[in-house]
Parts: sequence; C-alpha cells; structure tokens
Amino acid sequence: MFTRATAIGAAVAVLATGGLATAAVARSHSSSDGAWSDVGGAPAVKKPAATQSKPVGKVPALKAAQVRYRRQSWGDSTTKAYIGILAPTGWKKVKLTPLEAKFTSPNGLWNLRVDATENDQLLKTATDDRYALIKASVADFHLIARTTGSTPAAEHSYQGMVFHHETLTYTYTDPTRGPRLVIDRFVSLDTNPHPLFETTTGGRPQDAAALAAVTTKATEDFIRLP
Repeated sequence: MFTRATAIGAAVAVLATGGLATAAVARSHSSSDGAWSDVGGAPAVKKPAATQSKPVGKVPALKAAQVRYRRQSWGDSTTKAYIGILAPTGWKKVKLTPLEAKFTSPNGLWNLRVDATENDQLLKTATDDRYALIKASVADFHLIARTTGSTPAAEHSYQGMVFHHETLTYTYTDPTRGPRLVIDRFVSLDTNPHPLFETTTGGRPQDAAALAAVTTKATEDFIRLP
C-alpha cells in the first residue's frame, strides 16, 4: 500500500526530472487530468496563456449518448483488494498503482482515472488541498465550479448506501492540445467522512456533458472489496 510519505517522495522525484511525466505519481492526493500529464504525472509549470500552441485536428464533441460502458476491474494481490467500475467501452486501461487505474480513449482526447488508494483526510479537506495545489501549479487554470452532492450506489454490494462527493470542475490550457476540461471528484461512502475513492475525467470544454456522464457512471457503479 502506498503511504502518504511514499506518495510525496514519488512526486518530488518526478518533479525533479522536469517536464510533464507520463508515469503515475502515487497520490498524496496529487494527480489529475492533463494538468498532471493526463491523469498521472508531474504538474505543468505555469506559463503565459499566449505561449500555448493550438490543438491539431478537429474532432466532434463527445456526446453522452454515444458512450457505452463495460465492467472493468483491478486490484492489489497483496491485500486482496478488488476495485470495480463501469468504464467507457474501448478506452484502454492502464494500471497506475495497485488501486489506481487510468482509461484513455483511442484518440487520446478523453480519459478517466479512478484511484481507491487509502485517504485519511476528510472529504472537504482533500478537496481543499487539491484545489490549492492545482491553482498554484497548473498553467492557465480557471475554476468552473465546485459542487457538493450525493449519488445512490448502484452496485448491489452497496445496496441502500449513498456516495457523497465534492467535485472540482476546471479548465486549463495544455501546451500541445489547447483548452482542456477536468472533472475531479472525491467520494465517500454513506456515513464514513473519509474519501473512499477519487475519479478524474478529462477532455475538452466541448466534451463537458459527456465527461460529466462518465464521472457519474464511475461514481454510482464503484465497488471496493473488501
């Protein structure tokens, strides 16, 4: 299991190499969408927005109705922990840490990260820390919304329980791909005040509705055993 100290050490090591790493950094919590090299990596160094380049190609906005889902799972053989969600069909899964996985669309424009690494912070504190970290380190950061909500659990193992979550929705400018939108959500289960998992969904501003749907699906169908 990754400890908080391990996570911070890993982040420092990646930052020391410079640039945008593609390898995952165990969270403190400390990873996000493209601001962290598209879900997992070191934060971008702030640059004036005028220096950012334009994205290449024109791909229509992702629509919620065109996304299909299938059950995906991963886990930690050491602790026998099992993680399961419904993720978009056709998005490639990469296991980043024992309890964290990233899913990326074939065109590389859209992604979903789900991390069930243990977090001993309160839900609000975890969100506060993430907001402060991203605001300080992400180029051209703009907060769209911070919301608090609840979602009934759909997985039968959590029957009758409710997920509570705090969600940050923000945009920034990627140096090579242009404007990006991120939905970063910390989620607790029922009466437990600590985050059980985190989802981060990334794409472009025009993909916002579909990204919100992907976030909802990953939230309501999440399961962790034991």
